[in-house]
Amino acid sequence: MVERSKWFFLAALLAAMLLSACNMPRRGQPRDSRSALYTQAALTVIAQTTLIAQPPATQSVPTLAPTAILPPGTLTPIPTYTPGPTSPPTATATPVPCDRARFVRDVTIPDDTQLRPGEAFVKTWRIRNAGSCTWNTAYALVFAGGEIMGAPASVPLPRNVAPGEEIDLSVNLVAPASAGSYRGNFMLRNASNNPFGLGDGSKPFWVQIRVVTPKQLAFDFLAQAQYAEWVSAVRDNPGASLTFGGAEDDPNGVAKIKDRIRLETGLTSGKILLTFPRHDPEGVLSGLFPSYTVQSGDRLRGTLGFWTPGSSCHNGKVIFQINYLEGSELKMLQQWPKTCSGDLTSIDLNLSNLAGKSVRFALVVIADGAYQDDWAVWNSLRIER
Repeated sequence: MVERSKWFFLAALLAAMLLSACNMPRRGQPRDSRSALYTQAALTVIAQTTLIAQPPATQSVPTLAPTAILPPGTLTPIPTYTPGPTSPPTATATPVPCDRARFVRDVTIPDDTQLRPGEAFVKTWRIRNAGSCTWNTAYALVFAGGEIMGAPASVPLPRNVAPGEEIDLSVNLVAPASAGSYRGNFMLRNASNNPFGLGDGSKPFWVQIRVVTPKQLAFDFLAQAQYAEWVSAVRDNPGASLTFGGAEDDPNGVAKIKDRIRLETGLTSGKILLTFPRHDPEGVLSGLFPSYTVQSGDRLRGTLGFWTPGSSCHNGKVIFQINYLEGSELKMLQQWPKTCSGDLTSIDLNLSNLAGKSVRFALVVIADGAYQDDWAVWNSLRIER
């Protein structure tokens, strides 16, 4: 609208100027009053037009005072919650059961030991009293399932066992007649006839064997003992002949077969070969057996220990030896120093290095100090092929 008004007044002004030019006075003529009026009107229009064309005055805006800025470090942190000291919950001690056992190790017949059909053997476990009650002699080792292998229903504990103590528990067994793997489970029974076993789960412990059928029993030392040449001597001195099966109190020593005697394990044996050396701190007893030709694959097996005629074998201490005579030369096959410790010693010798040779085996027992308790036992000694 302002632009249209502007051009309208400019056009009117131009027209007025053209009209006035036609009536302009000649040189020397005075201007009349109407010219002055139009000039004044034109100036007024231009002034108004210029005023209208100008943009409206800008509205003034009040200036705000600057906001004050806080210096750094004046902010107050929001407090955090810090829990106060608390006491940890008191652990409740789990009571130790009265009757609980822990397996320590197999003393004899480790798992999968190979035995021949019908072979008598002694299985011994070392067990720790892991409960809070003392086991007394009213407690017992009991059969708990599996292959019984001739085990008795129970074997009373031979002594008291306080919590934390260990005891060796043994049982007389017989390998089954057929080849195969067999396992028999055992547990303990308290004085109230309640069975218990290993750990919190009261698990059984066991004997596990493999029965193997040898092609043949090649040589039985117990059966051949009566044909051996027995000699009593003192170490490094010539000996004197000893009659097999003589009196047990003979000061020259004794060699004889005995049956069902109490072994150092506390259990009853089957047939064994008893050898007591000459009554001397260095007494010796030896038996030279009939000639035998060794075959490839032959193994010499058995167990060594002590007879306990009284309550124990006390200070029994000997050296067991197996030697062999080849021609005129006597050679040692192996020896085993042995004390009456409550454990039997197992032997298993591979004779393959003697295969094809005809030899005479010699069993020897040597006193190792005081001889009074040297009731040395050879159990199930044999050569298998």
